[in-house]
Amino acid sequence: MYCRVVHVKAVSGIQLKMITSYISSTMMPRNLAAGQISGEVYEKSPTEIFTVSKFSDEETANKIMGLMKDEIREIAKGCKMSLLEGPRIIQGKSS
Repeated sequence: MYCRVVHVKAVSGIQLKMITSYISSTMMPRNLAAGQISGEVYEKSPTEIFTVSKFSDEETANKIMGLMKDEIREIAKGCKMSLLEGPRIIQGKSS
């Protein structure tokens, strides 16, 4: 399992709504069809979100990142973005 977390801080609430709408309608469905296991978007504040994407392995994560490269660059022009990613080393489950 490989996970990627992206933090996005927009200039305004309207800009963030546009970004989340695009993620919901275009990026997420395409990425899931291309092999992403799951994707979630969380609101941190009215102008901040973070996304959590899970993949079977790093190769699949990189393949899907390649599909989004131009879109990510465009989104990043108008806001701040940071990325954390890596393989899972511990998994907890409730009993």
